[in-house]
Order: sequence, then structure tokens, then C-alpha cells
Amino acid sequence: MKIVIRWRPLALFGIAFLGLALRLYGLDWDQMQARSQLLLRLYGADYAQGNNFHPDERQILFHVVQLSWPHSLGQFFDVATSPLNPHFFAYGSFPLYLLATIGNILSHISPTLANFANLTLTGRVLNALFDAGTILLTGWLGLLLTNDRTPGRRYAWSVALLAASLVAFTPLQVQLSHFYTVDTMLLFFVTLTILACVVLVDTEKPVRWSLIAGLGYGLALATKFSAAPLAIPLLVALAMRWYRHGLSTLLVPLLLAICATLVTFLIAMPYALLDMREFIQQVSDQGDLARGTLDFPYVRQFAGTTPFVYQAQNMLLWGMGLTLGLAVVAGFLWLCWRIWKCEAGAWLVVLSWVVVYGAITGSFYVKFMRYMLPLYPFLTLMAASVLIALLRFSRERTDRNVVAPLAGARLSRLMGSVLTILPYAAITIVLAGTMFQGLALLNVYSQPNTRIQASRWIYSHLKPGSVLTYEQWDDALPVAIDNHDPSIYQQANYVDANRQPQQGLDLYGDDTTAKAQLVAKILPTVDAITMASDRLDKSIPRLPCRYPLTIHYYQLLFSGQLGFHLAVQFENHPNLLGITLNDSNADESYSVFDHPTSRIFVRNNPYPYTSDQLFHTLLQGIQLPPSCANLAGAQHSLLLSAQQIADDQQSPPFGVQFPANSFSNTFPILTWWLALMLLGVLAYPLMFSAFRGLTDRGYIFGKTLGILLLAYFTLIAWLVIPCVSSIV
Repeated sequence: MKIVIRWRPLALFGIAFLGLALRLYGLDWDQMQARSQLLLRLYGADYAQGNNFHPDERQILFHVVQLSWPHSLGQFFDVATSPLNPHFFAYGSFPLYLLATIGNILSHISPTLANFANLTLTGRVLNALFDAGTILLTGWLGLLLTNDRTPGRRYAWSVALLAASLVAFTPLQVQLSHFYTVDTMLLFFVTLTILACVVLVDTEKPVRWSLIAGLGYGLALATKFSAAPLAIPLLVALAMRWYRHGLSTLLVPLLLAICATLVTFLIAMPYALLDMREFIQQVSDQGDLARGTLDFPYVRQFAGTTPFVYQAQNMLLWGMGLTLGLAVVAGFLWLCWRIWKCEAGAWLVVLSWVVVYGAITGSFYVKFMRYMLPLYPFLTLMAASVLIALLRFSRERTDRNVVAPLAGARLSRLMGSVLTILPYAAITIVLAGTMFQGLALLNVYSQPNTRIQASRWIYSHLKPGSVLTYEQWDDALPVAIDNHDPSIYQQANYVDANRQPQQGLDLYGDDTTAKAQLVAKILPTVDAITMASDRLDKSIPRLPCRYPLTIHYYQLLFSGQLGFHLAVQFENHPNLLGITLNDSNADESYSVFDHPTSRIFVRNNPYPYTSDQLFHTLLQGIQLPPSCANLAGAQHSLLLSAQQIADDQQSPPFGVQFPANSFSNTFPILTWWLALMLLGVLAYPLMFSAFRGLTDRGYIFGKTLGILLLAYFTLIAWLVIPCVSSIV
């Protein structure tokens, strides 16, 4: 009896298990359990909650622990008193209910399993499992999208295994699986919905797959409402089914998908209907925040960033990694070429999601890297597909012996060897590069979090009773660790303008004389300034019109002219095999949670300033901003700042920059004609191959393509060149 072992499915599951292992490594990266147990012993249960270094995770867990079952049906429908109503719709309710349900089950095994710290770790395990599921779904989707009639569908399986391997090591997916935030779960349901839509195009079981599509869509909406554009690929899939199989095969799947989506969404998020006014208000607020019409400190980092370009740069260099990012660009162009030749097939479903969601999200003022996560596996599939298409093309040309002896047999063999080796080299480079960046990021979890390292330094070097201060909108240091009690230090206290007691420097507050007076009053009384991350000192300089005083404060602090010196700095950048990737210029959210740069500035003795002297030092040479500077991120003053006016006045006049007697200004029409002619000639070889059916072989399109390629490669160079300086 012959036993046939199908190794390819086993390999796909093996890759998923490997991805799961990567995502489970260093799951307690912030030493959540040890810190919570210490706080529980020192201060009680209330103080043991909310010690997550990730603020979104912390917010979700706060609402999870408050959920419980209503005592009656009447209480369930009473939105004001129902303990099942989270009153929190910035994210969907399904992730909250899921973790609360699992926590309730675990509490029957041991009450400690359902405490805040263990629930946090349980949530992180859940996200790791969901992302491992995304790896499997991506591989499955690769099988469905690849048109392959070879025995065993070896090329389709190659796409599936390569795409799954790339997803397993994609840096951003590995990182986000270490937090219990909604993005990883959302990605799983988005991928499930897209897969069901692809199957729905030609399946003989439309009822089953329309229900699965509706289930995935409903759960995606109940996870995060930004999944709403999933309606587009669902409609595209149904339209393709109508085109291929007739109108009679469309109506039932359409109705089933709509009903399944609505029922699933209302079951997983009932208070979106029952508490509709609050739901609409909070979702609207999130939309305003994303568009920059609401002004919150944690989104001011995006001031001056360019939509689409900013997201593309972070995806290319950090989210996917450089090699995978470049392969994605090639894959997207390959897919466009397939569409031009009318050979895209079910790829149209995937492309509709990528284009619509990417266009909407890419235009936002707020550009957190995780916002683009729902595109990652589909872009990775494009990269894997173009690499395997290159391999397939190479093999077919070699098999047909197309490489004819142009200049003798020796040149033919050389070209054949290059054609054979090139696809394997490209696949190896892309896979190895993605593995390197993924493992380099994962390696940050092999070291204690920099906040913890800074806390240990404080306990070792600053005597008890020292007065510390920190920056509001960031974490106070030290944290409770190694049986050390942070209360042995005193955080500087003051009364704000509203007569409310406060701690920490309000550096995100508007730059006013009162702010300078407050900072000048606090600093002479403290022994150290702690900066848990570089969140503020990197985002505030993006708004020079709004924060000239605060920027000057940082300049004085970092140069040692504020009466404090940098005592220690803790950094933990992605690194592997002795190579460090300096991600200081990446999006703030890429490093600020799990590997920020932490600094401690210690006061000089004797302190060189009185409060009055420090006040005048802070304001020296500073012109405080007018009220027009305090605008939301997407709003811009129509007036130039004083610095912009000075820069314009000092720059050479246009007559010097563009001399009137230069060749281009003397003969402008001739110059433009020559430039366009040159671009057309350079692009013509591409046109010649693509438009063989035309009499002029596409010459008429050459100039347009030349302009597009010049702009495209200029953009790519601008995105790629910074990565050279990011490797130290």
C-alpha cells in the first residue's frame, strides 16, 4: 500500500506555526506580570491596573475589566446602566467581548488568571493566534489567485508558501501581534472576507461562501469600523459572478451576504444599535481625528507630513522591510500589466480593496503605520506572485529553448544561465531581507524595555527622596520593578491655571508667558528630568510656529544650557548579527511603545539659575506665537511665520536663481521639446515591446511614459536613499 504525503499543506501549516512562535516570543516584553504583582503587594488591586506601556492596549483593557453580564433583559436594553455596554466605540466591541468572555472562563479555573496583567497577556496570545491564522489565509488566497494548470499546481503552491513565509516575518505584523490592540484581529477578518469574495466569483456553493463573506465582514466591522470599505470587494466579486454566470446567480448570494453582515455585526456589537447616538458620535469623532480637524497632542507628530508619501516610506523601510517593499512595487506594476492584458481574473477583487482602502486611508492627516496594516498580506501576495511569475517565465523560456544563439553558443549559454539564476536570486534576496528585518525587530524583545532599564538606573543612582519630573502625555519614571517602590521619589507638584493639582511638564500646552513662568518655577526644584520616550521632543519641532518656546527649551536642555546634563540614555533599536537598524526616523508608533529611547537629565550642582533668570533664558530671542498658530493638524494659517519671512528675504531672487539669459529661458520651447524628445526616446524600447500590434510600435505614448517613469523613479529614489543612513 502506497502512502502519499502531501508535503505542501504540511509546509504551509509549518510556516504558520513558525509565525506563531515568533509572535509568542517576548510576549511579556514590558514585564507586565512582575510589575503588576509588585504594585498589587504595595498598593492593592486598583493600582495594579493600567500599567501597560501601550496606551491603546491599556484603554481596551480598562473597558474589558468593567464588562459583565446584565442581571436581566431590561438591564441589557438600558444603555445607561447595562454592564455590557462599553460606552467606548473608538474601536469595535467584539475584541472587548471576546477577551472578557475568555477572562470569565479563566476566572473559574483561577481568579488570578483573570486579573489585569494576565488578561493583557491572554489578549496578546489571542492576537498572535489571529495573525497565525492570517498567515494560513494568505497562503490559501495565493492558491486561489494563481492560474496554474501544471501537475500538482506547483507554481500556485510556490506563491502560497512564499507569501506565507513573507507574512510570517513581516516586521509590522510581528510587532503588532505583541499588543492587544484591534489591528491584528481586524486584519484576520479582512483577509477572511477577501478570501470568501474571491471564492464567491466562481464557486458552485455560493450560499456557503456568501455567508462566510458576511460573517467576516460583520466581525471586521465589529472590530473596527474602518473595515466599512470591504463592501467594495464584495460588490466587485458579485459583479464578476454576474458577468460570468448570469443574473440568476447573483441575487441570493447578495441578500445572504447583506443579512449575514448585519446579523453578525449586531450580535458582536449590539450597542451600536441600542446606543446609536453615542456610537455615531464617537465614530464621527474618530473620523474628525483622522482627518486632522480635531487637535490632540498625540497626532501632532503628523504636522507637515505628506499623505501617501509618508505611509509609503514607512511601509517600504520599516513596516514591510526594504526588500519586500521593493518587491511589492514590482508586484503592483505586474498586476497592472495583467489588468491591461485582461488577465487579472479574481485579482480584481483584491485590487479593489487595496486601491479603495489605500486611497481613503492614505489621504488621512493621521498616518499611524498600523492604519495600513489591512493592506499588508495582499501587497505581499503581489510581491510573491511577481517573483514566482519571473521564475515561471524563466523556466518556460529555458524549456522552449528560446534563448537563441545570437552571437554564438557561448553567449546563448551565458544568457540562459542568467535567466535561470535571476529568479532564484530575487526570491532569496526578498525572503532573506524580510527575515532579517523581522528577526531584527523581534530581537528588541530579548532586552528589557528601555523604560525598565531607565527605572533600574534611577533606583541605583538617585537617592530616595529625590524630586523628579516627567513630560505629560508620556509615562512617569521610575516604574515599579525588582521590588523597588517608585514612591520613594517625589514627583514635582504644581497648580495649573485652573487651580487643579498637576504633575509633569505640560510641554504640549500652548506656548505662553505663563508656560515659561511655570517651567522656570518647577525646574530649579527638581533633581532630574525623566523622558520615557522621545515622543514629545520629536513631534513638537514639527510645529515651529506653534512651539518656539518649547523648541528653545529642548535646544537648551540637550545642549546642557538649562542647568541639567544628560546622565544616561537607553536605546534598543532593531538589531541582528551585529547590524543595527536605526529606526529613529520611522513613524513614532513603530518604536515609542516597545523600544523607545529613554533619557534621564540630572540637575547640575550648584544650579546656575534662579527662577527669574531661567524665565528670561527660556524667552531669550523667542517671539511667542499668535493665536493663529494653535490650529488643528489639517488646518494651516494663511500667514507666513517670522522665520519663513526671514528665510524668503535671505534667499536669492528668482532672477539670480533662474537667469534670464540662460539657454532654457532664452529658448524655452526648444528646451522643453528636446527634454520630452529625450524622455520619449529613452522610453521607446518599452513601448516597442508592449505595442507590437501598432504601426508605430507605441511611439506616440513614449513621451508620456517617459514623464511618468522620471517622476516614479525620482519618488522611489527619495524613499530609498534614507535607508542607507538608517543602517549603522
